[in-house]
Amino acid sequence: MTRSVTGGKRMGNDGSFIEFYASEALICPRRIYYRLKGYPERWLESVKVKLNQGRNTHEILGEILQKRFGFELEKHLVLRSSRLGLEIHGRIDAFREFPVEIKGKTSLPKLPYEYHLAQLNVYLRWAEAEYGYIYYIKLHERPNTVIEKLDFSDFPIIKGPNFRLFEVPYDESLFKETLKHFYSVKKSYERDRPPKGEYSHACRFCPYRYLCHPSEE
Repeated sequence: MTRSVTGGKRMGNDGSFIEFYASEALICPRRIYYRLKGYPERWLESVKVKLNQGRNTHEILGEILQKRFGFELEKHLVLRSSRLGLEIHGRIDAFREFPVEIKGKTSLPKLPYEYHLAQLNVYLRWAEAEYGYIYYIKLHERPNTVIEKLDFSDFPIIKGPNFRLFEVPYDESLFKETLKHFYSVKKSYERDRPPKGEYSHACRFCPYRYLCHPSEE
């Protein structure tokens, strides 16, 4: 389902909408730029292993949410701003009256990551929901080893080892910040000039690291 977030008629330079992903909310603008420009991704082998573990974890935990609690999985959405000339596309991991995001991590954070909050916030805006959940679950080569120890008796609150959840309310200011972030990348894309990167530990796992650090190739 497509929903409008701003009015107006202004679109991209060619009349089209620039497509962003909810999972790109508040991440490094240069990474988004390279994706928009069509540069190929080059994932480290160690990252590919984690991505595969994450997919398996999503599949198993998602099946529980679907069969036991009636959630729809991989709910596709589009938020469109005609005034800014952009769209935000996303797939909610699990959705009923509220969205649930499942995040597989090698270590569980004490607080949600800002970009995870921004991603969920996009889903809250689309769903017009007051709150949603982020489920952090520790990655394992056999996800059932972790999931079978979880207690679902007080759902949507889930308890157990190697698992942490956060109930998150909708944040209008965060949504405006997300739109501003995407619009800034859009302007860089239209000028054909890479925006400044956000250099951090996350660079080690970025599929476009080879573009920012060619000497390391």
